[in-house]
Amino acid sequence: MRIEDFRPAGRLVPVFSAHDGLASASLVLALSKAAAARGETVLMLDVMDGALLAEAGIIARVNLGDVLYCGADIKDAKYISNNEDFTVANAGDANLDALLGSMAALSLGYDWVFVGAPMGCTPAHIRLAGASDASLLSYASARDQFMRAYWMLDVVRACSPKFDPLMIVDGSKKAGTEEVVSEEECLETYDLFAGTVRDFLGAPPALGGIIFQKQDAVAIAPALLEALRAETKDTHRKISA
Repeated sequence: MRIEDFRPAGRLVPVFSAHDGLASASLVLALSKAAAARGETVLMLDVMDGALLAEAGIIARVNLGDVLYCGADIKDAKYISNNEDFTVANAGDANLDALLGSMAALSLGYDWVFVGAPMGCTPAHIRLAGASDASLLSYASARDQFMRAYWMLDVVRACSPKFDPLMIVDGSKKAGTEEVVSEEECLETYDLFAGTVRDFLGAPPALGGIIFQKQDAVAIAPALLEALRAETKDTHRKISA
């Protein structure tokens, strides 16, 4: 056995979202559980105002904001779930920009660090995308909502040309309604997205899956995990300050 065989892989995988919706939180949790179930060590970081921990049914009394701003011990901000390989932490008052350096350090101790990023695209999102080993980007399927994902891809690729997230279509409901869209409509919007990217930005990212309900995230997580594994290298990329 080589010493490298015992070293955590340190894969940093953020899940970005162009819209509020079901896909992001459900996907981060499903991916984390899928990896931990295989005996790989996982740290799940909630930078979604606690939505991710709520999805997991975990109450965190100490968060990473307490560590950064109040002198709390980092070990008190990390909660081990019912699977000893699955650890979670909540950002609390610390925003994505403040946590970038911490993510680099934290990922050294785990095989996977899955980050539930807040919706939207800021300079912090761009830096995290550029530093990630692989990533996912979800968007709403209704009408022309895919353009938000296109704009995010455009902005990030201007700084990191190799940014190539797996795309997740959130078909849970149409904009402003509770009406669930069809799989055909979801595929049509992805084709429009891919065609627009191909025309203006180069190679379009691959479709990772479609989510209509939480169970769909669980169903596609194992295949997504293998796709992410194929894309990542077992070396950690340092996030530049």
